[in-house]
Amino acid sequence: MKIDLHIHTTGFSYCGKLSPAEIVSLYSQAGYDAIVITNHFNNISRQWFLDNGGSDYWKSYFDTIDHAAELGRKCGLLVLGGFELRFDENANDYLVYGMTREECQDYESIFAMTPETFSTFASERGILFYQAHPFRNGITVVNPEHLFGIEVLNTHPRHDSRNDIALAWAEKYGLHKIAGSDCHQLPDIGSSAVFTDYPVRNIDDLVHVLKNDLYTYGVNKW
Repeated sequence: MKIDLHIHTTGFSYCGKLSPAEIVSLYSQAGYDAIVITNHFNNISRQWFLDNGGSDYWKSYFDTIDHAAELGRKCGLLVLGGFELRFDENANDYLVYGMTREECQDYESIFAMTPETFSTFASERGILFYQAHPFRNGITVVNPEHLFGIEVLNTHPRHDSRNDIALAWAEKYGLHKIAGSDCHQLPDIGSSAVFTDYPVRNIDDLVHVLKNDLYTYGVNKW
Protein backbone atom coordinates (compact mmCIF):
# COMPACT_ATOMS: atom_id res chain seq x y z
CA MET A 1 0.00 0.00 0.00
CA LYS A 2 1.09 3.54 -0.77
CA ILE A 3 0.11 6.13 1.86
CA ASP A 4 0.65 9.87 2.27
CA LEU A 5 0.76 10.75 5.97
CA HIS A 6 0.71 14.56 5.75
CA ILE A 7 -2.01 16.40 3.80
CA HIS A 8 -3.91 19.69 4.21
CA THR A 9 -7.23 20.77 2.70
CA THR A 10 -9.27 23.89 2.24
CA GLY A 11 -12.14 24.42 4.64
CA PHE A 12 -9.94 23.91 7.65
CA SER A 13 -6.23 24.50 7.06
CA TYR A 14 -6.01 28.21 6.32
CA CYS A 15 -3.08 27.63 3.94
CA GLY A 16 -4.64 24.65 2.14
CA LYS A 17 -5.46 25.34 -1.51
CA LEU A 18 -7.16 22.06 -2.50
CA SER A 19 -10.63 21.00 -1.43
CA PRO A 20 -11.28 17.57 0.06
CA ALA A 21 -12.85 16.54 -3.26
CA GLU A 22 -9.77 17.68 -5.22
CA ILE A 23 -7.42 15.94 -2.78
CA VAL A 24 -9.31 12.66 -3.06
CA SER A 25 -9.49 12.80 -6.85
CA LEU A 26 -5.84 13.72 -7.33
CA TYR A 27 -4.48 11.14 -4.91
CA SER A 28 -6.64 8.46 -6.46
CA GLN A 29 -5.24 9.38 -9.87
CA ALA A 30 -1.72 9.27 -8.42
CA GLY A 31 -2.19 5.64 -7.47
CA TYR A 32 -2.33 6.01 -3.70
CA ASP A 33 -4.17 3.47 -1.59
CA ALA A 34 -4.63 5.71 1.45
CA ILE A 35 -4.06 9.24 2.68
CA VAL A 36 -4.13 10.89 6.09
CA ILE A 37 -5.63 14.36 6.32
CA THR A 38 -3.62 16.25 8.94
CA ASN A 39 -5.12 19.71 8.97
CA HIS A 40 -3.73 22.33 11.33
CA PHE A 41 -5.02 21.84 14.86
CA ASN A 42 -4.08 24.83 17.00
CA ASN A 43 -5.35 28.14 18.33
CA ILE A 44 -4.24 30.03 15.20
CA SER A 45 -6.33 27.68 13.06
CA ARG A 46 -9.20 27.97 15.50
CA GLN A 47 -9.17 31.78 15.38
CA TRP A 48 -9.03 31.76 11.57
CA PHE A 49 -11.98 29.36 11.54
CA LEU A 50 -14.03 31.61 13.84
CA ASP A 51 -13.07 34.77 11.94
CA ASN A 52 -14.38 33.15 8.76
CA GLY A 53 -17.81 32.36 10.17
CA GLY A 54 -17.19 28.97 11.77
CA SER A 55 -19.03 28.02 14.93
CA ASP A 56 -18.01 24.51 16.08
CA TYR A 57 -14.27 24.05 15.60
CA TRP A 58 -14.04 20.48 16.90
CA LYS A 59 -17.03 19.19 14.89
CA SER A 60 -15.94 20.92 11.70
CA TYR A 61 -12.45 19.45 11.95
CA PHE A 62 -13.90 15.97 11.72
CA ASP A 63 -16.65 16.92 9.27
CA THR A 64 -13.91 17.77 6.77
CA ILE A 65 -12.29 14.36 7.24
CA ASP A 66 -15.62 12.53 7.11
CA HIS A 67 -16.56 14.27 3.87
CA ALA A 68 -13.25 13.30 2.27
CA ALA A 69 -13.61 9.73 3.54
CA GLU A 70 -17.05 9.44 1.97
CA LEU A 71 -15.66 10.66 -1.35
CA GLY A 72 -12.73 8.28 -1.03
CA ARG A 73 -14.99 5.26 -0.60
CA LYS A 74 -16.52 5.99 -4.01
CA CYS A 75 -13.15 5.73 -5.76
CA GLY A 76 -11.35 3.18 -3.63
CA LEU A 77 -9.12 5.57 -1.69
CA LEU A 78 -8.94 5.10 2.08
CA VAL A 79 -9.05 8.49 3.84
CA LEU A 80 -7.99 8.62 7.48
CA GLY A 81 -7.76 11.47 9.94
CA GLY A 82 -4.75 12.72 11.86
CA PHE A 83 -3.59 16.08 13.17
CA GLU A 84 -0.86 18.61 12.63
CA LEU A 85 -0.87 19.84 16.19
CA ARG A 86 0.76 23.00 17.49
CA PHE A 87 0.99 23.97 21.15
CA ASP A 88 0.67 27.57 22.28
CA GLU A 89 4.30 27.73 23.42
CA ASN A 90 5.95 28.19 20.00
CA ALA A 91 5.68 27.59 16.23
CA ASN A 92 6.55 23.89 16.26
CA ASP A 93 4.25 21.45 14.44
CA TYR A 94 3.64 17.83 15.39
CA LEU A 95 2.04 14.99 13.47
CA VAL A 96 -0.33 12.93 15.61
CA TYR A 97 -1.92 9.61 14.68
CA GLY A 98 -4.41 7.59 16.70
CA MET A 99 -5.89 10.35 18.86
CA THR A 100 -9.65 9.82 19.01
CA ARG A 101 -12.32 12.46 18.65
CA GLU A 102 -13.18 12.12 22.30
CA GLU A 103 -9.56 12.46 23.42
CA CYS A 104 -9.19 15.82 21.67
CA GLN A 105 -12.61 17.28 22.43
CA ASP A 106 -11.04 19.45 25.14
CA TYR A 107 -8.69 20.86 22.52
CA GLU A 108 -7.90 24.05 24.42
CA SER A 109 -6.31 21.98 27.18
CA ILE A 110 -4.28 20.11 24.56
CA PHE A 111 -3.10 23.36 22.93
CA ALA A 112 -1.89 24.53 26.36
CA MET A 113 0.31 21.44 26.79
CA THR A 114 4.02 21.12 26.08
CA PRO A 115 5.78 18.31 24.20
CA GLU A 116 6.67 16.77 27.55
CA THR A 117 3.11 16.76 28.92
CA PHE A 118 1.57 15.70 25.62
CA SER A 119 4.11 12.89 25.33
CA THR A 120 2.79 11.46 28.60
CA PHE A 121 -0.82 11.96 27.44
CA ALA A 122 -0.03 10.20 24.15
CA SER A 123 1.93 7.26 25.54
CA GLU A 124 -0.83 6.48 28.05
CA ARG A 125 -3.33 6.22 25.17
CA GLY A 126 -1.28 4.60 22.42
CA ILE A 127 -1.14 7.81 20.37
CA LEU A 128 1.87 8.31 18.06
CA PHE A 129 3.60 11.68 18.41
CA TYR A 130 6.09 12.92 15.79
CA GLN A 131 7.68 16.30 15.27
CA ALA A 132 7.00 17.53 11.74
CA HIS A 133 9.85 19.05 9.68
CA PRO A 134 11.93 19.64 12.83
CA PHE A 135 14.81 21.48 11.14
CA ARG A 136 12.97 24.17 9.19
CA ASN A 137 13.66 27.81 9.92
CA GLY A 138 11.75 29.02 12.96
CA ILE A 139 11.35 25.54 14.48
CA THR A 140 12.69 24.59 17.91
CA VAL A 141 14.29 21.17 18.20
CA VAL A 142 12.54 19.13 20.89
CA ASN A 143 14.09 16.82 23.45
CA PRO A 144 13.94 13.47 21.62
CA GLU A 145 12.86 11.74 24.83
CA HIS A 146 9.43 13.37 24.40
CA LEU A 147 8.86 12.11 20.84
CA PHE A 148 7.91 8.80 19.28
CA GLY A 149 9.54 9.93 16.05
CA ILE A 150 10.15 12.71 13.55
CA GLU A 151 9.37 13.44 9.94
CA VAL A 152 12.65 12.81 8.14
CA LEU A 153 11.34 13.26 4.59
CA ASN A 154 9.09 16.28 4.09
CA THR A 155 8.74 17.08 0.38
CA HIS A 156 6.98 20.45 0.62
CA PRO A 157 8.64 22.27 -2.31
CA ARG A 158 8.42 25.78 -0.87
CA HIS A 159 10.30 25.10 2.35
CA ASP A 160 13.75 23.76 3.13
CA SER A 161 13.04 21.07 5.71
CA ARG A 162 16.70 19.98 5.87
CA ASN A 163 15.69 16.36 5.61
CA ASP A 164 19.29 15.16 5.75
CA ILE A 165 19.71 16.67 9.21
CA ALA A 166 16.36 15.25 10.34
CA LEU A 167 17.42 11.77 9.23
CA ALA A 168 20.75 12.01 11.03
CA TRP A 169 18.98 13.24 14.18
CA ALA A 170 16.47 10.37 14.07
CA GLU A 171 19.23 7.82 13.67
CA LYS A 172 21.30 9.34 16.46
CA TYR A 173 18.45 9.19 18.96
CA GLY A 174 16.62 6.09 17.76
CA LEU A 175 13.48 7.95 16.71
CA HIS A 176 10.92 6.40 14.37
CA LYS A 177 11.13 7.91 10.88
CA ILE A 178 8.22 8.94 8.64
CA ALA A 179 7.71 10.76 5.34
CA GLY A 180 4.95 13.00 4.03
CA SER A 181 4.27 15.37 1.17
CA ASP A 182 2.95 18.15 3.43
CA CYS A 183 0.55 18.74 0.57
CA HIS A 184 -1.08 22.18 0.40
CA GLN A 185 -1.54 22.72 -3.33
CA LEU A 186 -1.34 21.06 -6.72
CA PRO A 187 2.47 20.83 -7.13
CA ASP A 188 2.70 18.93 -3.84
CA ILE A 189 0.42 16.03 -4.78
CA GLY A 190 1.99 12.61 -4.32
CA SER A 191 5.55 13.79 -3.79
CA SER A 192 6.39 11.23 -1.10
CA ALA A 193 4.87 8.26 0.67
CA VAL A 194 5.24 5.40 3.07
CA PHE A 195 4.89 1.92 1.59
CA THR A 196 3.63 -1.16 3.42
CA ASP A 197 2.59 -4.70 2.59
CA TYR A 198 0.37 -4.74 5.68
CA PRO A 199 -3.34 -4.22 4.90
CA VAL A 200 -4.32 -0.84 6.35
CA ARG A 201 -8.11 -0.62 6.67
CA ASN A 202 -8.49 1.95 9.46
CA ILE A 203 -6.52 4.21 11.78
CA ASP A 204 -5.78 1.35 14.19
CA ASP A 205 -4.10 -0.58 11.38
CA LEU A 206 -2.06 2.48 10.45
CA VAL A 207 -0.92 3.00 14.04
CA HIS A 208 0.11 -0.65 14.17
CA VAL A 209 2.14 -0.29 10.97
CA LEU A 210 3.85 2.88 12.15
CA LYS A 211 4.46 1.71 15.70
CA ASN A 212 6.10 -1.49 14.53
CA ASP A 213 8.00 -0.01 11.56
CA LEU A 214 6.20 -2.23 9.07
CA TYR A 215 6.89 0.15 6.19
CA THR A 216 9.47 1.84 4.05
CA TYR A 217 9.36 5.46 2.89
CA GLY A 218 10.63 7.52 0.00
CA VAL A 219 9.98 10.00 -2.75
CA ASN A 220 7.07 8.86 -4.88
CA LYS A 221 7.81 8.52 -8.59
CA TRP A 222 4.57 8.43 -10.57
